[in-house]
Amino acid sequence: MELIIRPVREEDAGSIVELLNPIIQAGIYTAMDESFSVTDQLDFMRSFPQRGIYQIALDGATQKILGIQDVLPISTSNVFRHVGEVSTFVALDAHRQGVGQSLCQATFKAVKVQDFLKLRATVRGDNPYALAFYQSQGFELIGIAKQHAYLRGKYIDEILLEKFLE
Repeated sequence: MELIIRPVREEDAGSIVELLNPIIQAGIYTAMDESFSVTDQLDFMRSFPQRGIYQIALDGATQKILGIQDVLPISTSNVFRHVGEVSTFVALDAHRQGVGQSLCQATFKAVKVQDFLKLRATVRGDNPYALAFYQSQGFELIGIAKQHAYLRGKYIDEILLEKFLE
């Protein structure tokens, strides 16, 4: 499959919502617990930080959005200017097809231009696939926040990972 990685555009909002909501509704992949509307997504996009990176992976043949990845600065303070928080979401029917890896390759290049030196990722402790994915991209486990999220009636650990960019 040929993938196209490009920055997100406002006209992508509806397709992003169609990708995200099933992931949220599945209740096992993310700590987000409420579905998004197109208006919510547009608000997020319009308030996205200038130093942030927000990219999509498209199927080259169909132009369907198969994944999204963003990097947000963890703080506006110069003390933490070099650190970004990365999030990755791949359509449920596109797992294990190289979408996340392709997004990471493009993002690792883009974050250097924005002067990020380190990326941090936070994944659910009960999502071994996300943990394995980030570790396959060079992220290292730095800690576990015990019972950090309360979702659907239970506490869930959050795993913290980081990657220093070369």
